[in-house]
Amino acid sequence: MTLTLLISLIGLFGAGCGGASSADPSDSTDSSDQPSDAAPTGAAAAADPIPGSEELTAEASALAVAEYEIAGVEVDLLEVSRNGDAITVHWQYRTDLEDGVTLRDDDDDDPYALTRGAYLLDETHQKKYLVLEDDAGRPVATEHAHDTNDTNDAGVVVRADAPLTAWAKFPAPPDDVEQIAIHLPGVDPFEAVVIGQ
Repeated sequence: MTLTLLISLIGLFGAGCGGASSADPSDSTDSSDQPSDAAPTGAAAAADPIPGSEELTAEASALAVAEYEIAGVEVDLLEVSRNGDAITVHWQYRTDLEDGVTLRDDDDDDPYALTRGAYLLDETHQKKYLVLEDDAGRPVATEHAHDTNDTNDAGVVVRADAPLTAWAKFPAPPDDVEQIAIHLPGVDPFEAVVIGQ
């Protein structure tokens, strides 16, 4: 009987050790669980958008932003790049107004009205660069056709869901000029803008 009791105790003790040895991996599992829990948390945190990040990203893509002469419209300077003997400037008109804003009314039939008056100013050499023209005397720039609203000619309109983009080409200043002032119609000048390549 004593022998049976002793064998039972040894069996229980062995099972207890087995339980203890299986508890040791669970201890290490607990420590490994912490990093694995931390990894998804970090990944999830990276995937979660920051509130308003879409707006920040849109604004961050612009080199500069200025208010347009018509209330409710902003102008984003998007790109200024040198390509050989020319500089190309890209910009866009934006509004948050749901009904949109007319930038050029239906009486103004010049498709270059938003780009024709643009120019660059090389302040180092005090030289002004006007929009280039093609052989027919037309600006090398965006044409903006009138928007139509049913049967009515609504002029050139920018809407909340449809920013209006524009570009124009200018003669390039000398290669040693790395910054330029950009003057767009209806907007305060964008000063000391770095010319990209």
